[in-house]
Amino acid sequence: AKDVWTFFSQMERRNHCIFCQQQHAANSHVKATDFGLKTGTGTLRKHLYDNHLDAWVAGCDRLKIPITAEEAQPFLADYRRRHGQSASETGSSKTKDRKPFSHEGFVNAIVEFIVGDDQSINVIENQQLRAIFLMLREELKDADIPHRTTIRKRILEVWEEHLDSLEKEMAHLGHAFLHILDRLSILEKLGWVTLDNASNNDTFMRWL
Repeated sequence: AKDVWTFFSQMERRNHCIFCQQQHAANSHVKATDFGLKTGTGTLRKHLYDNHLDAWVAGCDRLKIPITAEEAQPFLADYRRRHGQSASETGSSKTKDRKPFSHEGFVNAIVEFIVGDDQSINVIENQQLRAIFLMLREELKDADIPHRTTIRKRILEVWEEHLDSLEKEMAHLGHAFLHILDRLSILEKLGWVTLDNASNNDTFMRWL
């Protein structure tokens, strides 16, 4: 649920609302709300539309994150109305291009649904869901619909692909960081750099 987790950061085994943190930084008298790690996305989303509706929707629009949760729609509609926007301006209401069917694409679409909406992998074993798939494509057989083992395997493959891509993308982060500092003429003014304890950050600082 990108519309939720994009706006929370995890610190000291708690989920912290970034909007609350911004308000607290501007005014220490404003309490910053945090939640336990087991708090459901529904509760976190409710906090966002109850307390930070304008900033939340604007952030989702800017990042092109659709807000599809049913319980959030009345609040989303209120925001659109107040800002003179139509429903067609939302990322969630745009008609997506229909992709041609393939078994690989079918599996990937299920993976995107499960990961993107924080669904249990076991949802693919739900007989009602499988019946919907069979109803939508006449030539599809139940054997063509992947089970949780296949879905789990594909999720891990996508994860590894993402890590490989990220490794290549971040390979020259140190060079890019120094280039930006030099371009802004603040290299000699750098006082400290805050990082986590990942080993690649040790390498980064030694190089720096």
